[in-house]
Amino acid sequence: MTDQAVGEFESLWEAAGSRVAGTLDGASAVVVLGHDPIATASVALGIGRAQASHRRVAVGDLIGDVAPIRELVTDDDPHGLTDAFLYGVSLNKIARQIDAIGNLHVLPSGSDQVVQEEILRNDRWRRLASGFHETGALLLIAAPAAVPGVEDLIGMLDGVVVVGDATSPLPSAHVFAEVSSATRRSAPRTAVRSSARTAQPVRRWVVPAVGIAAAAAIAIMLGRMYLARPQPPVATVLRRDSAAASDSLVSASPVIDSSPPLVVENPADSALASGFAVQIAMVDTEDGAALRVRSGGGDFPVGTYAPVSRGADRGTWYKVTTGAYVDRNKADQLLGFLRQRGLVPQGWGTVIRAPFGLQVATAPSQAQAAPIIADFQSRNVPVYGLLQRDGSVRVYAGAFETADEAAPSKSALKTTKNIDATLAYRVGRAY
Repeated sequence: MTDQAVGEFESLWEAAGSRVAGTLDGASAVVVLGHDPIATASVALGIGRAQASHRRVAVGDLIGDVAPIRELVTDDDPHGLTDAFLYGVSLNKIARQIDAIGNLHVLPSGSDQVVQEEILRNDRWRRLASGFHETGALLLIAAPAAVPGVEDLIGMLDGVVVVGDATSPLPSAHVFAEVSSATRRSAPRTAVRSSARTAQPVRRWVVPAVGIAAAAAIAIMLGRMYLARPQPPVATVLRRDSAAASDSLVSASPVIDSSPPLVVENPADSALASGFAVQIAMVDTEDGAALRVRSGGGDFPVGTYAPVSRGADRGTWYKVTTGAYVDRNKADQLLGFLRQRGLVPQGWGTVIRAPFGLQVATAPSQAQAAPIIADFQSRNVPVYGLLQRDGSVRVYAGAFETADEAAPSKSALKTTKNIDATLAYRVGRAY
């Protein structure tokens, strides 16, 4: 089909969506469901554009990089809904404004373009729906009709709009409209079958069978989290999810640390420092960074994270790192291993020289270090232990390339956890 034909196909379905938009005036969160990805996304956009004339609207892509939505994203940042649900990227970072007045936004599918059952069944959708309801806004989720879990998604929202020959997989769900044809004016909840429909190409999803084990494997794919990439400014848009600060679409003002420069406690150990690490990601929420570290498990030796200032216009981010090596080759090998395991996609991650850490404790042995580390971690302090030659353990938080980079983390530990940490060269090995 030519580009012109594709454009006409999308325009017809978008117009059909706009004609049924009025049936959603009282709704806050609705699934737009269909077998044809282009038609489904176009109907969602048609509804969204019409509703955006009088309230804020977000159109989310759970189809997987579908063209009508993808083409509205003008930056090269790949992150979207899958990153928000699997890895904690905030909605504020993935929402793209696509109209002049700031009422209409799209939420692209994200770096993982396969619809995952765990995302569709995630109870967080209830909280999002509640937040949209409280502010009178509308969330539209374009989704495929034939994937496991979509019935749960529908059940957590207000209902469904069905497109083409799709039917709601949840019989009890409220069907706001049935948009059966792009070529004929469709009445809400009235199936209008057009013979012209068969002349149009029917594009259907090829849906992989994703079992429990595969879903778990996807959940620990750490490499697709937020690396440090510029984000376009997002205007004030939808209300934050009332139950999760990471869902806020209102940017917080960055905290400026005015502490004096830090002094390294053990300068004589500089030659012994385990200075090489692997930077996995730069994440925009602390919860997301903590999830990255937890998800790595034993494959992330001495996994940790720390706040890093990205400048006044981009606020505070969290650098996620793993590994502590004197020899750079060891860090290179770790990065290769993580890529081989699928924990970091090919071309992602980088080896950095991060000789500094914030030392928070010492212990005479591994056995005595274990409860100390567990206590800090229970308080959401991302600590790890490095074994010394004499069998003792030094407990650190963070891995820093410069002393100045450690200042925000030291300040945060003091003000939020009442922990007096000292800047030190990281000495020792993972165990």
